[in-house]
Amino acid sequence: MRKRTKRDLTTLIGLVIIVASVVGINGYMRRAGLRESYEKIRAALEAHHRSEGVALIDWKELHAVVGKRKSGATFPESLKEKDGRLVNIVGFMNAIDQFRNVEEFMLLPVPLTCYFCDAPPMRDIIEVKLDKPADMVNEPVLIGGRLRLHEGPGPLFFYTIENARWNEAVEDEELTEKVTEQQHRLHLIEGFRELRGESSLLNEPAEEEMLPGYTPPQHGDVAE
Repeated sequence: MRKRTKRDLTTLIGLVIIVASVVGINGYMRRAGLRESYEKIRAALEAHHRSEGVALIDWKELHAVVGKRKSGATFPESLKEKDGRLVNIVGFMNAIDQFRNVEEFMLLPVPLTCYFCDAPPMRDIIEVKLDKPADMVNEPVLIGGRLRLHEGPGPLFFYTIENARWNEAVEDEELTEKVTEQQHRLHLIEGFRELRGESSLLNEPAEEEMLPGYTPPQHGDVAE
């Protein structure tokens, strides 16, 4: 009887592992498919603005940045040359602690639901400070402003675009309001309060690869 019970338990555990694996693989494939779709949408807007003669920073240039919040970033020379200069880049708006009439937000190559749930590499995050407040939208936007690189240990972000504004062509497009679930709103607000208060570096969740080629963080490391 004990042998049968043990055999049944082993079979049940095996089935649970199989189901969990299938769910995990399906979730990964779904996220990968969404990421590819967002990249295509962003690439189309980039191509549109380049065809109009707008010089854009390519997100691939930011992939050459290495480092972590604790130790600070190491920037490639091509990016150092842009420090303090006016630049343009296309990306998706992601909230920091406000969701309407915002003056500050994160710009990423693909959107995410919540920074603290889906922590992206730090090299994929640009802090944007707008000249004029704007509402969050789902579509990619063209952002132009003055680039500032933050060297040294402990920066909240590796780079900031100051005195930023939306390109006129983007403002004329019909955009849809960005909606964030209440649980993630509270998570973002409290999380960034803690970061800015420097009470701790947070026990940040392991980051998930946003694009191929990223190295996942080691246990205890802060997201790149």
